[in-house]
Amino acid sequence: MIDLGGLDMHRRIATTLTALALALGLSACAGTETTYADLQRDQEAKDRLSESSVGADSGDPFTIDPDSTRLVAVQGDSEVFLASATESGQPRICVIVFAATQPFRACGGGDRVGVSDSTNEYTVLSDAVVDTALDPAEDWTKISENVFTRPVQPTTSDTQ
Repeated sequence: MIDLGGLDMHRRIATTLTALALALGLSACAGTETTYADLQRDQEAKDRLSESSVGADSGDPFTIDPDSTRLVAVQGDSEVFLASATESGQPRICVIVFAATQPFRACGGGDRVGVSDSTNEYTVLSDAVVDTALDPAEDWTKISENVFTRPVQPTTSDTQ
């Protein structure tokens, strides 16, 4: 006589292990999306930028989604925006700063994007690293959920 009860239990274990492996695989894929809390709220009128402001000319490698722009901070005479973009089909994050001197921006992938002018540095951190990537002793100030700033640090040649 053949004991089928043991075979049935092995099938249930195999099915459970397969389902677990599939779930882990799917969660690993889901975890690769880079998120930014600053972009999660609804867009308001103050968040919108003109087509020329987001670099809509044909020579721009970044395609900024105009529906994703968000005003995340006002610092003195500067307005700081975040936006989702793509470059060659790959997702990017852009920080756009309208400073008293002139507007500037930086776009990139990964968990960290930075840009600076002659006065301030700006660093955008994804939700995955926002609490761990910057050393508080380096004078960074949090100005939004994902954006930090500090005065431009003098270089060695600036101090001599």
